[in-house]
Amino acid sequence: MDEEGVEEYRNFRPFTRDSLFNIERRIAEEQAAKEAHKLKEAGDSDDSEDEIEEPSHHEPDPKPNSKLEAGRKLPPSLEEGSGRFVGRPIEDLDEYYHNQKTFCVIGRDKTIYRFNATNALFVLSPFNPIRRVALYILVHPLFSVVVMLTIIVNCVFMTMTEGPEEYVEQIFTGIYTFEASTKILARGIILTPFTYLRDPWNWLDFFVISIAYLTMWIKSLGNLSALRTFRVLRALKTVAVIPGLKTIVGALLEAVRRLRDVMILTVFVLSIFALVGMQLYSGGLRQKCVQNWTIELGPNISDIEWLSFVNDSNNWWKVGDDYIVCGNGSGAGGCKENYTCLPDLGDNPNFGYTSFDNFGWALLCAFRLMTQDYWESLYKLVLRAEGSAHAMYFVLVILLGSFYLVNLILAIVAMSYDEQQKQDAADAADEAAERMEEEERREILSQMTKSPSDASFKSDQYNPDKAEDKERVSLTSDQSGGSHLHPNSKKRGSVSLPGSPFAYRRSSRGSQFSWKKKPSGRATDRQPLVYQTLESLPLPFADDSAAVTPSSEDLCNFPFHKNAPNGRRYSFASQTRRHWPDARPPSRRSSFASNVSRNSRTSRYSVHSPLDPLKKESKMDTLFNFTRKGSQRVPDVVVDKPRLDRDNDSVSSLGSECVGEKQKMSPTNTFLCPSPTAANVDIKDVMVLKDLIDHASGHRRSFMSVVSVQPEAVRDKLMNYLCLWNCSPNFKKLQYFVSLFIMDAFVDLFITLCIVVNTGFMALDHWDMNEDLKSVSEFANTLFTGIFAAEAFLKILALSPINYFKDNWNVFDSFIVFLSLMELMLEELPGLSVLRAFRLLRVFKLAKSWPTLNMLIAIVGRTMGALGNLTIVLGIVVFIFAVMGQQLFRDSYQRYINDSDIGGGMPRWNFDDFLHSFMIIFRVLCGEWIESMWGCMRVAGYPCVPFFLLTMVIGNLVVLNLFLALLLSSFGAESLQRSEADDEPNKLAEAVDRFKRFGAWVKVKIIVCLKVKLRRKTKRPVIALSPSSSRPELNGKEALADGQTVVDAEKGLDLPDGEKLPRRCSEGSVNKDSKSMLGSEASSSSSSLSESEKDIKVEADGEPEINEVDIVYVKEPDDCLCKVCTRKFKCLATIEESKTGQIWWKFRCFMFRVTEHKYFETFIITMILASSSALALEDEYLGERPILKAILMYLDKCFTAIFILEMLVKWVAFGFKTYFTDAWCWLDFIIVSLSIVLLAAESFNLGDLGSIKALRTLRALRPLRAVSRWEGMRVVVNALIKAIPSIFNVLLVCLVFWLIFGIMGVQLFAGRFHKCVDADGTRLNISVVDHRNQCETQNYTWTNSKINFDNVMNAYLALFQIATYKGWTDIMNDAIDSRQPNYQPLYEDNRYMYMYFVLFIIFGSFFTLNLFIGVIIDNFNQQKKKGGSLEMFMTDDQKKYYMAMKRMQSKSPQKSIPKPKLWIAGIIFDVTTNQMFDIGIMVVILLNMITMMIEHEGMTHEIDEALKYINIVFIAIFTLECVLKIIGLRQFYFKIPWNVFDFVVVILSILALSLAGFFENFFVSPTLLRVIRVFRVGRVLRLVKSAKGIRTLLFSLAVSLPALFNIGLLLALVMFIYAIMGMNFFMKAEEEYGLDDAFNFKTFFRSFILLFQMCTSAGWDGVLNGLIAKCKPNEPCTQYTIATMYLVTYLVISFLVVVNMYIAVILENFSQATEDVQQGLTPDDFDMYYEKWEKYDPDATQYIQLDMLSDFVDFLEEPLQLQKPNHFMLVKLDIPICDGDMCFCRDILDALTKNFLGTTETPDMPTQQEAETEYVVVSSTLKRQKEHYAAKIIQKAYRTFRRKKHGSEDDDEENDIDEDCVDNGDAETVVVETTSSHASDTTEQQKTVELHADSDIVA
Repeated sequence: MDEEGVEEYRNFRPFTRDSLFNIERRIAEEQAAKEAHKLKEAGDSDDSEDEIEEPSHHEPDPKPNSKLEAGRKLPPSLEEGSGRFVGRPIEDLDEYYHNQKTFCVIGRDKTIYRFNATNALFVLSPFNPIRRVALYILVHPLFSVVVMLTIIVNCVFMTMTEGPEEYVEQIFTGIYTFEASTKILARGIILTPFTYLRDPWNWLDFFVISIAYLTMWIKSLGNLSALRTFRVLRALKTVAVIPGLKTIVGALLEAVRRLRDVMILTVFVLSIFALVGMQLYSGGLRQKCVQNWTIELGPNISDIEWLSFVNDSNNWWKVGDDYIVCGNGSGAGGCKENYTCLPDLGDNPNFGYTSFDNFGWALLCAFRLMTQDYWESLYKLVLRAEGSAHAMYFVLVILLGSFYLVNLILAIVAMSYDEQQKQDAADAADEAAERMEEEERREILSQMTKSPSDASFKSDQYNPDKAEDKERVSLTSDQSGGSHLHPNSKKRGSVSLPGSPFAYRRSSRGSQFSWKKKPSGRATDRQPLVYQTLESLPLPFADDSAAVTPSSEDLCNFPFHKNAPNGRRYSFASQTRRHWPDARPPSRRSSFASNVSRNSRTSRYSVHSPLDPLKKESKMDTLFNFTRKGSQRVPDVVVDKPRLDRDNDSVSSLGSECVGEKQKMSPTNTFLCPSPTAANVDIKDVMVLKDLIDHASGHRRSFMSVVSVQPEAVRDKLMNYLCLWNCSPNFKKLQYFVSLFIMDAFVDLFITLCIVVNTGFMALDHWDMNEDLKSVSEFANTLFTGIFAAEAFLKILALSPINYFKDNWNVFDSFIVFLSLMELMLEELPGLSVLRAFRLLRVFKLAKSWPTLNMLIAIVGRTMGALGNLTIVLGIVVFIFAVMGQQLFRDSYQRYINDSDIGGGMPRWNFDDFLHSFMIIFRVLCGEWIESMWGCMRVAGYPCVPFFLLTMVIGNLVVLNLFLALLLSSFGAESLQRSEADDEPNKLAEAVDRFKRFGAWVKVKIIVCLKVKLRRKTKRPVIALSPSSSRPELNGKEALADGQTVVDAEKGLDLPDGEKLPRRCSEGSVNKDSKSMLGSEASSSSSSLSESEKDIKVEADGEPEINEVDIVYVKEPDDCLCKVCTRKFKCLATIEESKTGQIWWKFRCFMFRVTEHKYFETFIITMILASSSALALEDEYLGERPILKAILMYLDKCFTAIFILEMLVKWVAFGFKTYFTDAWCWLDFIIVSLSIVLLAAESFNLGDLGSIKALRTLRALRPLRAVSRWEGMRVVVNALIKAIPSIFNVLLVCLVFWLIFGIMGVQLFAGRFHKCVDADGTRLNISVVDHRNQCETQNYTWTNSKINFDNVMNAYLALFQIATYKGWTDIMNDAIDSRQPNYQPLYEDNRYMYMYFVLFIIFGSFFTLNLFIGVIIDNFNQQKKKGGSLEMFMTDDQKKYYMAMKRMQSKSPQKSIPKPKLWIAGIIFDVTTNQMFDIGIMVVILLNMITMMIEHEGMTHEIDEALKYINIVFIAIFTLECVLKIIGLRQFYFKIPWNVFDFVVVILSILALSLAGFFENFFVSPTLLRVIRVFRVGRVLRLVKSAKGIRTLLFSLAVSLPALFNIGLLLALVMFIYAIMGMNFFMKAEEEYGLDDAFNFKTFFRSFILLFQMCTSAGWDGVLNGLIAKCKPNEPCTQYTIATMYLVTYLVISFLVVVNMYIAVILENFSQATEDVQQGLTPDDFDMYYEKWEKYDPDATQYIQLDMLSDFVDFLEEPLQLQKPNHFMLVKLDIPICDGDMCFCRDILDALTKNFLGTTETPDMPTQQEAETEYVVVSSTLKRQKEHYAAKIIQKAYRTFRRKKHGSEDDDEENDIDEDCVDNGDAETVVVETTSSHASDTTEQQKTVELHADSDIVA
């Protein structure tokens, strides 16, 4: 019989000296038990091995109970009765600590605190009054509140610009000291667990306090104010105090831990890029344009004069504040006229901080490229200096470093967060379930205790002679310490009431210390204390003074058992067990105690018993929780659902829950487990039945049926009158009519339209608005306010307030209406225009009817909850860095004001006060750190670098990625696809549907009218239906005579290039229109036979048949003329059938075959590519090359002719209908038409059609046609097209979000960005010009910023720049300086406008732009779900095994390289194949890398020479390695790819060394040969083989590569198209701002490299400013529109969509790879297996000897390794043994794989390999072991038999035999002869096996 464990509760017991004594006793006993165990083991090992051992099972190590950890809240099940123990030490609640010196204290907020029971500070025992007071203070909630407030106040003081007074600091230090000393007094310092310094958060405190005292006392040591900066870390203490923060910080720390591998990989990759950059660009950025000295000084000058002239910075070409970098290579930036480019002049750019001159700067540049901060500047500098070919370096760094590594960090942070969230959710769910159970239990208990007691149990049920009854009476008190050890204590408990179920008895001996399960010998050893029938009742506790004993009715009022002997009532619990055959009252087993499994007879919650104090099933729960399986006291009522809702089938509420319980149930009691097919019960019937039963039995109703009737409370009455409004019937009627009107779908539609129009009016606001428009706008606002107010009022009237305000949308509506009305009333008051901004919230009302916006707001809302804690953490991080920056660098920044060399005044981004510090750190979080760092380094030097890098890594890469991770987790598919049933029906959809239905109705009426008229005119001829025409139509498809089905081609079978399938409408074909319309019998459209033909449909019963359709591509074109034409005009039909018609038809068929020919499409695509290339040549310099221009002109005409011809051929072949139903053909048609127009214009010399010329740009779109032919790109484009609806949706939502900020921006900044500038464009000081009028009277220029907020469109552009962080600082500066319109701006006059930008970046950029990634990833996942596979039908375990098998099949053992015969070569072979040799070479490679890092620009001659010699030594070492390997491995050397790589590098290194002198005279740049040495570093990657974490990262990269390559191709295609467009549009653009002579749209290649820069959104603001430089502010300008559209569309496509697809692929593949590593075996593991196999099977026979098996599996690496001793493990794996005691390699791998995956029960999956390799299995390891074991038993029996028979002589002989058998003293080799039918086989059948003496498991 199954017995369930029942959880026992325990009281809280005060921690007394007895408790401490007991703990010490238990520790001593446990120690003694351990020593006894050791002695026993030692004794056992001396025993003879003849005894057959019982297998011993190792007990798992006990673990602390996670629910009772220190710091967690008390579980709900223990909360009861904890009140009087608050703040008092009690014995530890967790069983785990019962033999450790600990005790608990429960705080007032029910938090568990755990303390050590040893003496604190060596003197304070746990019972010391001082320590008790400290304990009480520490656990009081006020204590942490005070500390928290102190920290907050301290933080506020720290932000002050002028530091607080000294005494303030001392007060804070005093408070912190008090806090620390309280904790130390209560806990002790460090020696034992749970003391002060064992908690890492306290280390922080201790450190901060120590620093505070150091700075106070040791003033003589000088200024230690830098150390005081660490006070900021106090802010982190908040984390320890606020509960939710610990989880977020946990996720952060977990992420940081996991980032270890990524960091190593990142540093490694960046080092390689830095070394390459150093070799290529060292010193290159110091090239400057110098004025020609011959003009100034004449041709004849001395060297000294020349040097002084060249080094004078006044002679260098300067634009703005920067000197222009130039280069002399091809494609490099040149100098203007009269200037020459010279190297090594002056400093590097950006104050000397941007260069590749040494490893440090180069690494900083590589990191800058990785984080994409202002990288366009570096890109331009390098390309100007070295030439545009060097863009390849940046492409690699951006793609590998930036896109891959940065997103790996995101992937890891997202995964850590996800796991943390799942953990939290599981914990919360557990706690909620437990709390609910506890509440149910209490509720039922409270109802029970209300009934008065008038009887006790009958005496005949108690027999004091029975042993168990005797024991039952003895109720042992648990209060005294002594009773723990002496269960036969004389105290007796009351019998009339059971003891509290928390008080349980100890077993008789060793109760506290028994760790092993005891055999259940004594039935009475561990019996419950309560009499059986009482025990099963929900009784009050004896120690509960308020308790009342239940009445006899209550005791008896349980449904009695039908088959009960003598009809006596059983306890309710006994009914849930099988009943006993004999008629005697059941023993204790059948009472409630039968729930207690035998485990419960162990000691006080012995660690191995399942009775953890907090396990789910408790005795009380089983009693009181009526929803629990198997414990139903009354039937679960199944309401007769069909009466309420005819649509749904009623389902029994128990259903499957009961299936597993059937064994435990009485089969006769239907109440206990209703079967799933139970009849439906109406709730009324149940109540009637209940009344009848109660009445018949004469009992009062049991507590289950009593419904308490309480008088209505006054509050409820008031609620009814004031908020429910259900007073008079007339009023109700009014409500009904109002609700009919206001709740109608059309009203909703009207309101939605009002919102849209209102939004439009608000967006009309702009600067300099004319009065009429202003008054219309005002009127519209009043009108809409009125409409919305009326809507709200009517809704309140219709629904009554209580129902109206239940809906959150209604609350939102009423809030907005209230604000709008307030704004209208208080219009005259100044300063209330801010309220107008709230009008914008109306836009959000759209969310009601726009699901995507609704979902998005829901996601933002949901994340806001979770973000609460994250925002606090982000706030703490920003705060700490801001204050730290302020403390460290504030004084240095004063140099900007005081130091004339640096001068120029305080920069805008500074650490001068907290606001500016905050903004700098916020800017770093947005990813912009490099410029602020330069500003800092100018005054504070190198300490700025670690500060900014740390802020960047922690703030941006970790914390900010948590934001994104949170967003992505909210984006889970579950949140997107909430079931439609949850949502209220969409009123808008309903309204639109009504219109559609109305439209359809009108259409039907018109058609019917026409039909009636036509029928009157023509009487239709009656045609007999031929058999062929009356074929039945099955499932809407017409069946042919031979049973096949023709699917109409028009229904959408796409050909590969997107064309619809053409077909000929001959006699027997089926027309797509021949489906009956609106159920009319006759088909209203024509069929190919006659109009009156009817379709006969077969109504097939049952499941619809699925027609398998073979797609057959038709070999001939469509008919020339549609059927209507031929029918109406008979003459046309005759022409078609004439001879001419036949010839034309043949011609069409020929053309059709031509178009279908594979070479036709290839030719056209070649032409497309050729014409695209020709377009790429039409650059600005075409005018200077007349021959090329002429060639291109003729080519253009040829291409036009070819494309016209292609179009005509397709027209003839497909017909117009098919041609014009294809989108690509339309594109062709438009382009060809434009070409014809252009040709016509040129031939007639109709002037310059430049506008049409611009339209030729559309031809750039033609390469898109190639997409459909390229598999990889087609996949990406398809994925993109599928994502377009959701991307478009998100784009719209972004626009709505941004519209709100845009309108707000217009309100705040319209007309305020105007300023007065002088002739140079410098803004004048406010002291010179204060107002627009002054500016114009003084003849200065009053101008506007190019990017402004003067209207909503301009605002959108400005917001787009802010969201991409490009050009946003200029916009922000304008906003911060703005005053009233028409006033000159003043420096930082409006500095709190920073908040507008911070808010917009959080909502407009962090959220909305990251939604793109969310949408694309979500789209990926949905695509994956749709694509099912074989794996859908497997369990998880099978899937893992299947994947492992798939990987295994692709591998097989390699034959190892044979050792050479020659002995010297043999020695070399051994040396080179040794692992130590490889490690040695790795060390040399690392040393070589370090020497390369030492190189720098401007080295002294000595260092240069030394490095040259060191380099020669390294080359010699690598050459020697190469030669040795070639000698040792011979021709096999070149079969290993790494060796080939090494060989090439060695050859190139030698060449570079020997030819260094010669190459200077040749065209090959020597730097390229220096770079070859860098690739030597790539060999370090061989180390990766041993680093599992990095291997995973590279594995995920390898998996991603194909997809990333396809996406890269798509990006290249987009860039190609945009480059040609850009060249056509902006060839003549001014070289200003972001455009110069190397970066512009003048040639195709320059356009391309500029677009590559902008695909990361870098520098697009500068390009935009360059393109619109000619446009004057406030004047219409086509160039402005074109440039804006061009750049914004390019950015959306490339930066937001394609690049995010890149990110999505990386995240997806990384999580996949991590999953593979965590769950299954990776291909690497199998490679490693076969690599190790080679050592044991050099000839690749695929077999090894059985005796080598143990060594082999020990020699393997994790995860397949089985460490020695592994004999019994191998036996358990049951590995097959083949002929000759051999094992097959795949069998071993298969067994190890199953063992690792824990799927040993999975049936073997058939692999192809098994069919190929045939071998005979003669045995297996398990079978062999059984044979030996059997043999051993036989031998033992035989020896025993001989001993008995022959006595002592034979004993001597036996001893001799034994001695011979013993091998090495620890293993016994037994030879067994098994008889065989063939005598000849006997020798073969002899087996040997090792059995270890210490083995304790026997199969």
